[in-house]
Amino acid sequence: MHRYINIREVDPLRDAAHDRPLRYDSLGRRLRDEVLVVLAIDFGLRANELRQLKEAMFRLDDAEVVLPGHIQKDYPREDITPGAVTMRLDPYGHFGTVRLLRTYFGSEWYRARGSDYVFPSRQSDVMSTESMRNVVRDLAVHADVTIHRSDGAPADPSELHPHAFRHSLANYMLADSDTRLVDVRNHLRHRSVTTTERVYDHFQRR
Repeated sequence: MHRYINIREVDPLRDAAHDRPLRYDSLGRRLRDEVLVVLAIDFGLRANELRQLKEAMFRLDDAEVVLPGHIQKDYPREDITPGAVTMRLDPYGHFGTVRLLRTYFGSEWYRARGSDYVFPSRQSDVMSTESMRNVVRDLAVHADVTIHRSDGAPADPSELHPHAFRHSLANYMLADSDTRLVDVRNHLRHRSVTTTERVYDHFQRR
């Protein structure tokens, strides 16, 4: 059973990053939380992949990010190591990702962290997956976004989590009749299209 959101719910989440109350407030931190939402649904990365992103992986002039093999989820077989993949920023033209990243990387808060990672915290060079989960949940609750469940049962905004953006991207892609299952497989980097079919069978051509 998966949770996911419609693409139109992304803007309320981005707005929530800038208007929800914070104990330790700063524009840079708010930008970080907005970037977290945008990159999560832009790429469909797993949470542990997302947290390991570094500024040096981004080629903003080319609107690309190079995701090294070592930060990608291991394949089931030990003799296979995923290779680096190059992914387009904002491939569907919804989010203004390049402009957002330029603003964020240039912010005083981000520069002052002195971290190579895209998502530092106040206490550490990089956010934990639990911290990411807390941020996403808080944004969803503040924005009161509509969460969908693959079993059709009602869902509460507090159920949104980083991996749900991966499912949301798959849902968005498969809503397009021109999208092939292998396209989703390639974007999400499943080892086999059979995995994609099994995980997202309920999304296909609804």
